[in-house]
Amino acid sequence: MKKIVIAAFSLLFSLFASAQTYKLMWEDNFDNPVLNETQHWTAEVNGDGGGNNELQYYRRENISIEQHPSGASCLVISAKRENFGGKVVTSGRLVTRGNVSCKYGKIEARIKLPSTANGLWPAFWMMGEDFSSRGWPRCGEIDILEMGNSTGIAQGTQDRYFNGACHWGETWTYYAKSSTSAYSLQNDFHLFTLIWDKTAIKMYVDLDENPTNLPYYEMSIAGDSVAGNKTYYFNKPFSILFNLAVGGNFTGITGNANVSKITALPADGTPVKMYVDYVRIYQRGDVGEIFNGPTNTVDNEAPTSFSASKGAITPNSIELLLSATDNSGSVFYEITNGSSTTIVKGTSGIQTSYVVSGLNSSTLYNFSIVAKDANGNVAANNPITVSATTGATYTFLPIDFETVGQDWTWTSFGNGDNATSLYSVVTNPSVSGKNTSAHCAKYIVNSGAMSWAGLYSDNIGSLTFTPDNCKVKVLVYKNFISNFDLKLENGSYNVEKLVPNTLINQWEELTFDMTDQIGKTITRMTLIPDNSTVRSAQRISYWDNISFTSGSTNAVNEVKAENVKLYPNPILNVLKVKSLQEINQIIVRDVLGQTIKINQTNCNETTIDLTGISAGNYFVTVKLSNGQTSTQKITKL
Repeated sequence: MKKIVIAAFSLLFSLFASAQTYKLMWEDNFDNPVLNETQHWTAEVNGDGGGNNELQYYRRENISIEQHPSGASCLVISAKRENFGGKVVTSGRLVTRGNVSCKYGKIEARIKLPSTANGLWPAFWMMGEDFSSRGWPRCGEIDILEMGNSTGIAQGTQDRYFNGACHWGETWTYYAKSSTSAYSLQNDFHLFTLIWDKTAIKMYVDLDENPTNLPYYEMSIAGDSVAGNKTYYFNKPFSILFNLAVGGNFTGITGNANVSKITALPADGTPVKMYVDYVRIYQRGDVGEIFNGPTNTVDNEAPTSFSASKGAITPNSIELLLSATDNSGSVFYEITNGSSTTIVKGTSGIQTSYVVSGLNSSTLYNFSIVAKDANGNVAANNPITVSATTGATYTFLPIDFETVGQDWTWTSFGNGDNATSLYSVVTNPSVSGKNTSAHCAKYIVNSGAMSWAGLYSDNIGSLTFTPDNCKVKVLVYKNFISNFDLKLENGSYNVEKLVPNTLINQWEELTFDMTDQIGKTITRMTLIPDNSTVRSAQRISYWDNISFTSGSTNAVNEVKAENVKLYPNPILNVLKVKSLQEINQIIVRDVLGQTIKINQTNCNETTIDLTGISAGNYFVTVKLSNGQTSTQKITKL
């Protein structure tokens, strides 16, 4: 998505850059899933209030790389209400000091600002690289963008009121200039630009869309380079900072006791986010320019080892398994089906699972898949076509051997000659009690058969376990006691459960609990009706009415979904869980039933951080202190 957005303005960028003869020296597009803290960034950790009586504690945990709903991979700084280090809110701040700095140039960042409302103070700024040795304000400070000032709050223009500023001096001196934009600067991404040379500092907004925009801030730095003069403080390398402050003098809200006035932060701890799509440094090669940092090189290396195949299939979804390797650390997969194209981001060298949902059952789908990197380099074997047919819809009617199952084909194994006559549909041997139907299934196990002698059928079609069908019940009739073995498979995995009958010469209902298999899809049913090592003679087993029913054994076992809320859904990274009853455990499983995460807790409201897991569908089971459970599906973007 980012590539599409950038491409839309590529000509505009080119014209502007050419006119100014700027050359890209450094950039971070945040396309890798992990923040580059080796060559680019340092996350600051402190609760000193920034010298402005701010309320937040800056934590590394509040900085991440995430995908914005628009598709852009971004640096994300999250602010939220939580008690930490004597503070009542947390947020993030990071700096390039010691890694990347420059003297003069064009420095810009494309940012999606949060709604500052009352109390948030997002900033894109620079500070003299000599801060550690000279301190502030002697190091100098260039504030390219600040929002959330108390004046904007008072005027009701907080989404348009912003400012630039510079600070310097042996004793603090500053010049700040505020502006009110004609349009909201918090509704979407906007480009903020600093153009800085030996004579002046100028700041612009949205030069990508309007190259003729006038600066919203301008300050001369010409003059003698002596202490006290502006020239002395702004003709040296500066490093870049991003942060999302909360409260402080700038907003007019200070002190932990006034946290309730921070209306921009939800009281329930839901994070509010500042997104940075990219940050770049350009220079013209003028005398006096300095750039310190990793050399910006053009990436011409295409992804390699690209493969794509089908994974799990259900009546309404097809899983695509994608893998490629790229020097950038990330690979973008363009998946096209008909006129629809979806872009999925993956990590280099790691298989990415993407589930295409909302499909029709028993239908052939052809997916054309292209692998490329962030610079548009494409894999040599593009595209790969993956064809797959969705499974047949199974309506969960009981397999009663009257109308359903009577014509199923069963294949015997481990049972001597495995003659087809060993299995048959016969008249019910005891039309009474739990089973009054006319017919049932019969299987003869030979005396010399293996303990695991049984039979299987693929007539089950494709069945995905959900909370509505995860209890498998079977009526069994034997004149002996032994394990009845139910095995369900799909070619890549199987689940096997043994339940013994406790009654003889009468029908008994056995229950096989598949709650732990929710999300998994099966395409084969295997029955071992007499799983026994003590068999010494031929024995006959009967069974009937195989049903797939709700995971609830009674009305109070499965809590109503409205009493356990999962939100937002779809999510980016953090899932909020809220219940009227105390929550004891939360289990997240993928569509194959594999456990992704387990949270133990004892509260009514909590969050689960799902950062790092692949985009797709997941099942979340919430277990409450009263024994109730709720299983709901979520989608991660």
